[in-house]
Amino acid sequence: MTIDNRCREQRDIADSMFMDFKYTRPGSNEQLRALTTLSFLLSMWNDFLRSEVRRMDAVLSLSPFEA
Repeated sequence: MTIDNRCREQRDIADSMFMDFKYTRPGSNEQLRALTTLSFLLSMWNDFLRSEVRRMDAVLSLSPFEA
């Protein structure tokens, strides 16, 4: 999956999270859920980007050219 595809996949979730956080009272269940979702999405991005780094490192190790 590309970064573009990942962003498109998560766009609706991010929009919902933003609305829940911005337009509900401080400390509400909606805000807490939005923060939990944000934390989860950040961990997903961390895993995704870590795997991309490993993949690119593998590709570069196959190349006869120095990076």
